[in-house]
Amino acid sequence: MKDVVAFTTIRQGSPSVLVEKIRSEIFLDTAKALSVLDVPFVAVSTECDESYLAQLRHLGIITVPQSESGMGKIRRKALQVAMDKFPSASHCFWLESEKPDMPRFLETMIRLMRTEDAPLGLFNRISMDSYPEEQAHYYLFCRAVASKLVSFDLDYAFGPMVVSREGASYFLRYGGEYGDKWEAILIPRLRAIRQKVRIAILPVDFKNDSRMTAVESGNPSLIMKRVEQFNNVIPSLLTEWQR
Repeated sequence: MKDVVAFTTIRQGSPSVLVEKIRSEIFLDTAKALSVLDVPFVAVSTECDESYLAQLRHLGIITVPQSESGMGKIRRKALQVAMDKFPSASHCFWLESEKPDMPRFLETMIRLMRTEDAPLGLFNRISMDSYPEEQAHYYLFCRAVASKLVSFDLDYAFGPMVVSREGASYFLRYGGEYGDKWEAILIPRLRAIRQKVRIAILPVDFKNDSRMTAVESGNPSLIMKRVEQFNNVIPSLLTEWQR
């Protein structure tokens, strides 16, 4: 799939922090899954030791050192670098580092986007059974609110997406008006929907990695992260839709 490039961000962090250790290990499996599909992969990296970066490069990942801070900024940087390094790629595939189950849906999504002439492709999960209960409730609440607003089933807070080169401008020109955190890839989607841009939506039987589920379930720091996500994603969604 040489006409597609994948992009993400990766922070190895401290091996003494179990969540960070597991996430960085799972990222290697995500890279392997994309390598099997012959999809080039660009990652903006930070807090990664040289031996870990060497493993990533061995798997074919193009690593780019993070040069600025902020979740939104580094995601936009990853998208821009992917487009610059692979100018012949017609589509860009965003996925978080800990999602090795996502690449298997990529080819189907590309076909759907081309059939529907859609510059943006989003995924709707069929089941949340593989997630920690508290995380599942977060995603389901966001989905319920967004779906009511846009009048169709939208798995709003699920990150992975495919965007065409033409559709990338929605994301690259986002100015971080709502904090530039998780909403940095969600508000541009919402704006595209409001502007009646054609959106391809693919139902997927995605499975959260069992290692992440085990380490995140009942984890107090991750529960507080979900609260922070709520306070970023829901207010920005409501405010933007009512503008």
